[in-house]
Amino acid sequence: MKRKYLPLALCLLAFQPAARAQVPGLYKSTIEWTDNPVLHKTPERFKDASAIYLFDNRIYDYRMEGKNLLQYVTVHKLIKVANDKGIEMFNKTYIPFNTNAKIRNLKARVITSTGKVIDVPDSKIKDDEIEGRLYKLFAMEGLDKGSEIEYTYEMKKDPTFFGSEIFQSKEVPYLQATINIVTPRHLKFEAKGFNGFIMLKDSTHNDERILCGYTQNVPELGDEKYGLREPYLQRADFKFSYNLSSNPDVEVYTWKELSRNIYNNLGNVSDKEKKAVNKFIASMNIPEGANEETTIRLVEDFCKNRINIDEKLVSEDADNLESVIKTANTNFFGICRLFIAIFENKGIKYQVVFPSVRDQLPLDEDLENWNRIDETLFYFPSTGKFIQPVAAALRYPYVEPFWAGTRGLFLKGTTVGDVKTAIGKFDTIPMLPFDQHAHNMEIAVKMDASGDSVIIKSKQVLTGYGATSYRPIWAYLPKDKQDETIKGIIQSVAKSENITDIKVENTALTDAWDNKPLIISGTIHSSEPIEKAGNKILFKIGELIGTQEQMYQEKPRQLPAEMQYPHVLYRKISFEVPAGYRVKNLADLKMDISEERDKVVTLGFVSSYKMSGNTLQVEIMETYRDLKYPLSEFETFKKVINAAADFNKIVLVLEKQ
Repeated sequence: MKRKYLPLALCLLAFQPAARAQVPGLYKSTIEWTDNPVLHKTPERFKDASAIYLFDNRIYDYRMEGKNLLQYVTVHKLIKVANDKGIEMFNKTYIPFNTNAKIRNLKARVITSTGKVIDVPDSKIKDDEIEGRLYKLFAMEGLDKGSEIEYTYEMKKDPTFFGSEIFQSKEVPYLQATINIVTPRHLKFEAKGFNGFIMLKDSTHNDERILCGYTQNVPELGDEKYGLREPYLQRADFKFSYNLSSNPDVEVYTWKELSRNIYNNLGNVSDKEKKAVNKFIASMNIPEGANEETTIRLVEDFCKNRINIDEKLVSEDADNLESVIKTANTNFFGICRLFIAIFENKGIKYQVVFPSVRDQLPLDEDLENWNRIDETLFYFPSTGKFIQPVAAALRYPYVEPFWAGTRGLFLKGTTVGDVKTAIGKFDTIPMLPFDQHAHNMEIAVKMDASGDSVIIKSKQVLTGYGATSYRPIWAYLPKDKQDETIKGIIQSVAKSENITDIKVENTALTDAWDNKPLIISGTIHSSEPIEKAGNKILFKIGELIGTQEQMYQEKPRQLPAEMQYPHVLYRKISFEVPAGYRVKNLADLKMDISEERDKVVTLGFVSSYKMSGNTLQVEIMETYRDLKYPLSEFETFKKVINAAADFNKIVLVLEKQ
């Protein structure tokens, strides 16, 4: 066991003296499984935490065994639990592993608050399978407040040449954490730390090459409203880069190599497949002389209407284009091959793009972690727009919002001699312009003849991404479910079963091509917005804009605010004040919270009113012009969100004149 921790000692020797001084006892506490463990004091900075990772040490050890390279992963963790919540979090431990991996040297124990050591016997360590994934499972018996959990294990597996280790939790802070990557001397890995995790330069010892990284005092990073947590986690990414014994100057697993390989795999179409694709294209009936954008639109719509795309489809010919066209079934790889074959046939210039998805761990342009390549787009230089081939419910130029407003790896096709290949280059995947996305409302309200309810003419007008999220209703739901869903949308204005004159316009998925507004309208007869209080009428005007999000931040904000997409919400409400009444508290309708940059409102909630005769007219403009709002603007962002919630609570008091 001690050999496994030799690289850690070297790692610690590489720390600067100031850094070593900040990690007292780290070397001793991580190199051995002591027979008489001693309880640790709770660090003052984490005194309110329910549990703490006192240390979390992980070692990736690559070894040659005969002619085979194998990987050994050693994990050693020590956790202190402080209260009932901490006990609940750690009273069971799950260690995931794959079918090609073997867990060995697994030891676990509890050190109670009185210092009693309770070992977990081998008989209590069980194999379990949850949702298709394998685990080693064991209970930590004897846990009490102030106790500690310690466990270590070694996993033997086939080697992986890309990796990412996260050292930040939603609820549990880390006092210390390290990673060590140990390889034969001639195999060189590269690594990079993110968000505070520090990776040191590699070093050599005897026949081994060692990469070390560490972090300390890592606070928990929980979910926050309008916050994208994944990109901000402390982590270490690593990849295999050089085999110094054969080609010491040739880097492997580069973005350039990936681009070339994927382009060849996607674009390599047999003659039989080309013949099938030609017939498939002929059935599309694309007008003669159609321009490139029209052709792209028609090709996408035709394919997505006729081909079922199933990521889990793994049959032998799931991506063979003859079979795809014949069976109308394929997987993600197959649909990409089909689109490319059609684009090539029609002479459409395209680029394959792998986006760095905004709400996931991002691609890094400098460290080529191929494991992050998952999603695929097609970019068309002639239009500057994209399509998402696997998204059956989206149409040009819309892609998943989190796949836009980011960077991506663009594969540009080229020819070297007689060989077709691709050059990979990172570039921006722009978000469609701010003014294209809206969720607007036009509402006219008047009292009915009884005076006990109101008649509300409601119209919701959605554009851009505001519309794309609703249009699948008409593409995929049966008629009865469509009616039920539409009614629910209208009921967001006012609760009632009495809804008439329901009308929807521009519901086709292809209406996205020209950003036609999706319009959902109806007449609502409801008593909900009205209450009588003696000779006064209480009109809940704020509820007409629908339930609104509220933000309360008890802890200091850690993440910038980030939207799915920039947008506006414009609402226009008119209300016929009953004869003989006046509105007492009109001033409550006036709100103005906004942030400007270069005299342009980037963020705001502004409401105003005016009286015209007996008609009250209210206008509300809620603006989110940017995708991201830094922490310096978060307080304003929170006020804007809460302003909408505050408006939602406004009740007008109508009193007799």
